[in-house]
Amino acid sequence: MPVPLRCPNPRCRYHAHPGRRWRIDYGFYHTRAHGRVRRYRCRGCRRTCSTQTESLHYFAKRRLPLEAVWEALLSGASQRDIGRRYGFSPMAVQHAVQRLGRQAMAAQLELSGSFRPVSGVVFDGLRSFVTAQDYPCDITTVVEPGGETILTLEHTVFRRGGRMSPGQRARVEEKLAVWRPKAGTMSGDISRVVGELWAYLRPPEADDGVFAATIDTDEHRLYGPALSRDPIAGHFRRAGLLQHIRTPGSAPRTRANRLFAVNYVDRLLRHRLREHTRETIAGGRHASLQMHRAWCFAWDHNSRRAWRVRKPKRGVHAAQAAADEVAVRRLTGPFFRRRIRPVHAPVVPETLRRVWMCELPTPPVRWRRGQRGTSVRVPAYAVADLAEACQQAA
Repeated sequence: MPVPLRCPNPRCRYHAHPGRRWRIDYGFYHTRAHGRVRRYRCRGCRRTCSTQTESLHYFAKRRLPLEAVWEALLSGASQRDIGRRYGFSPMAVQHAVQRLGRQAMAAQLELSGSFRPVSGVVFDGLRSFVTAQDYPCDITTVVEPGGETILTLEHTVFRRGGRMSPGQRARVEEKLAVWRPKAGTMSGDISRVVGELWAYLRPPEADDGVFAATIDTDEHRLYGPALSRDPIAGHFRRAGLLQHIRTPGSAPRTRANRLFAVNYVDRLLRHRLREHTRETIAGGRHASLQMHRAWCFAWDHNSRRAWRVRKPKRGVHAAQAAADEVAVRRLTGPFFRRRIRPVHAPVVPETLRRVWMCELPTPPVRWRRGQRGTSVRVPAYAVADLAEACQQAA
């Protein structure tokens, strides 16, 4: 179990600057889930803590093998499959995946301060669904093309379109009478993503009219207006420092395609997460939990997987984008043991905050029974961790 590194009391002087001898041994206590747990007491405020305080299993009622759950989830197993494999209920596995998702988001926030400014990004939306195929969704993925590092993710639910049979159309209308996405949701979410690009995208000075930074997208009708509305994008475009390049979605998806990086990430996302596989029966039941799993994939892709199967010597994707490779190893080492608190994040993106707090709008699962919404409880310690990260960033 990890020994606490600082006092958990935010008003204590040993919280921000713990030093070497801020705690003293204070006995043990016993729990059914974790057995014998050592307790400590702070020399300053006299508050007690234990080896569970900074553990990734903090406040857990059952101690699941989190690393095994992580590997199974990202190998294409559904949560029910994982529960059957290890003898846990689907709800216990869901809580474990929530812990892992928050840990992945916290690690991404902590690492974001080490990212080099990039001169180009590429983003696109992965089409999937949540609760049922009558509620399609887009997972907008922003990728740094040089290192193929995932920078941010956004989730949008919208109305089903296309050709439908009379029975399908009647069912969709019945569902929309119970719950429907708000008008303009897609446009607002894309504008939010564009507004967060400037935490990573830093155009250098350009000479002789040469564009110094690029934003690559496909020909989606909302990307251009979102960039036109953004004041920072408008300033850079008027100064000749930014260019928006559109690539047709019908273009061959080869390495020569300017959208290759995001197409590659989307292909891996479909391959590794069961709910996004084509013609799957393991659909997501909540948008925020769906994005917790997507962030697990993003962190695993960024910091744990080799660059290529045939060229693993180049390291992981995040090592290509981070200014210091030691920062990646510092986070991946204790990832499954110690809870990461993102106190060094330069900014907490709104896209990530909404996922952490489970605020994404989600259609009901049991809509025939009159259910009009779904909610997921966020533990108080997770709310406090995010609040501390926001306070430090501000």
